[in-house]
Parts: sequence; C-alpha cells; structure tokens
Amino acid sequence: MTDGSAARLARRIMNIDWTEKPGNRLSQVNLMREYLRRSAWWSEEIGSLWPFDDFARRVDPDVRADQKIVEEMEESLPTLVFPMVVRTCSWSLHFEALRDAEIQIPDLPDPFEPLLLMYERGNSFSMEGTGYVEVGTTAIPKWSKDEYLSSEPFAPMDREQLDDMDN
Repeated sequence: MTDGSAARLARRIMNIDWTEKPGNRLSQVNLMREYLRRSAWWSEEIGSLWPFDDFARRVDPDVRADQKIVEEMEESLPTLVFPMVVRTCSWSLHFEALRDAEIQIPDLPDPFEPLLLMYERGNSFSMEGTGYVEVGTTAIPKWSKDEYLSSEPFAPMDREQLDDMDN
C-alpha cells in the first residue's frame, strides 16, 4: 500500500475494532447525527443525494482513490457489516483522494469524519424501511435534510470530549 492520504486512511479503517461498545452509545448516536448534519450541508452545496452519497464523485468523478487500496480496505471489513457502512468507508477514501488532488471543494467540514469516529468507538449502523438509522439499539429519526441544516454541531470531533460525553 502506498503512503498517500487515502492509504493512511485505509489503514486507519482496517485497524478499527468493530466490536460493539454500548458504553459509547451516546457519542456514537451524536456522531451519526453529526454525519447527517454534515451530509445535509454537502447535499445542499453540491446537489448530492442525502443522507448517503459519494461526495467526491459528485465534485469530480475523475478523481478516485487507488482501486487496490479500496479493495484491500473493503476485504478487511467484517462480513456482517451493513453494506452502506462499507460504501461510506470506500467513499471516505475517494474523498481523501479528492483533497489530495487539490481540487476546489466547498468550504465544509469533512463529511465522513463523524462516521469514522463512530466506527472507531465500536459501532456501525444499519437502516430499516421506516425512516430510522439504527446505531446499536438506538433508532435515530432520519427526518428530512432540512431538519439537519443546522450550524450547531451535534458532536465534537475530539476523542477526549467524546469520552466525556459517554461518562
């Protein structure tokens, strides 16, 4: 694996312990809500789908992470991980490649960092047909994109502050 930003991010993802940690549920839920907020802003800015989309492809479809790196990362994930989790991990690699390419992107926070932190805190997510995103046993209402267009973050991106949230 090369040593570019996408490769470093792939290693970060490959080192995630996917064991559920219910003691981190509050921070995990708030990190998902923060992803939904950031995704809403990205969707508004670039016309992407909400809440889950490949933002890098919407900005510049020609800039992609090295396919070998993406495949290696995807193959490292547990087989029972919800398919959208795999997609968000892959999309985060493409987003990193976009930033490395120094392509002009909107001045918005990284959409995938809240999800990556949530995964590192011991949980992924799933979705069911009634409009909820499930983080462990907690169902988060998806509502509408407009309801997530808030300027106030739902969660800090600092690990210590996230730990404090869970204590």
